[in-house]
Amino acid sequence: MISLHILTIALSLLLLIYHQVTTLVPLFPWNDVRQYRWKELLAEVCTNGLLMGCSAFCLIMGNTGFYHYYPLVYYPFLLSGELFQWWLPYFSKKFAASKVNFDYERLFGRTTKLIPHKPGKRTPDANHIVLHSITVVTVILVYLDRFNL
Repeated sequence: MISLHILTIALSLLLLIYHQVTTLVPLFPWNDVRQYRWKELLAEVCTNGLLMGCSAFCLIMGNTGFYHYYPLVYYPFLLSGELFQWWLPYFSKKFAASKVNFDYERLFGRTTKLIPHKPGKRTPDANHIVLHSITVVTVILVYLDRFNL
């Protein structure tokens, strides 16, 4: 039987790999990375790769000091960013009016949707729904693992 700790590490690595692959590899209509400017793509890959990689590394290295706390802080922070960028604009008129950080129509307007697209609202596409689902499971597993629940 697989241990909770190994499962937690596996999900953190899956999250990292899934993010990096779907950011770098054109898989249209799952993603539309060809619409990204080179600087946008580089920032996305490097920033998230470093932060997610550091979290996975901490899970692998141990459960004391920095290694203990970084994943406990980072993954909920990541999830809150995903909620702020994708789900609040979808469900809230006020957030939908914001143009925070990216041009939705250019980057995600043609990607596969699993939920109904609401005109004028940023709709989470299938790729991001999968990514966010992996993040939610990873957050739960990290807390269960770190606190031996």
